[in-house]
Amino acid sequence: MEAFFGVELNQKFADMISDLKEIEENLKELSTDISKLGGTLTPEEFKVTVKECRASAYEFAQQLKDNRQFLEFYLKSDKSSTHIILERDAYMKIYQIFKWDGNDVRDLKRWIKELREICDKVGLNIVDLVNFKKLTVQPVPDELIKFPVYAIDRQGYCLIGAGYDEVLHISEVRERIAENASS
Repeated sequence: MEAFFGVELNQKFADMISDLKEIEENLKELSTDISKLGGTLTPEEFKVTVKECRASAYEFAQQLKDNRQFLEFYLKSDKSSTHIILERDAYMKIYQIFKWDGNDVRDLKRWIKELREICDKVGLNIVDLVNFKKLTVQPVPDELIKFPVYAIDRQGYCLIGAGYDEVLHISEVRERIAENASS
């Protein structure tokens, strides 16, 4: 299960296209460089070797170009496949969120932000997917739930805010609660 959820496919495909384009350009440059080489070969051997190397390098560049164009076409034209990949990435993020170790609430905040971005792309509602009352192994004290505090890490930092996007130390949360009670 962890291997399945270990990679964000949509981002991986985008990175792969970029990498393939770079390799394509590098191989074309290599082809040009090889054509300028000299060495200890006889002039005829040199010509044959250079011609073969250049042809091979150019062929590899063409293969990479074909792969890149296929992936670009596949990802841009097949909206249902892209949608499925993004939904899978959303569920991967949900899995990651609920496997949170309670160590650093900023990790949780980042993952929720990433999940929200994915949900926005595919038209899902993050509130329908995540029970924000059960984000943490460490129970949130009742007086803090009403603030609202959604999660507390081991150092006492809390995930708060309507967008689940603010972090305050528990002492700062209690100060705010006291300020709100006195006003």
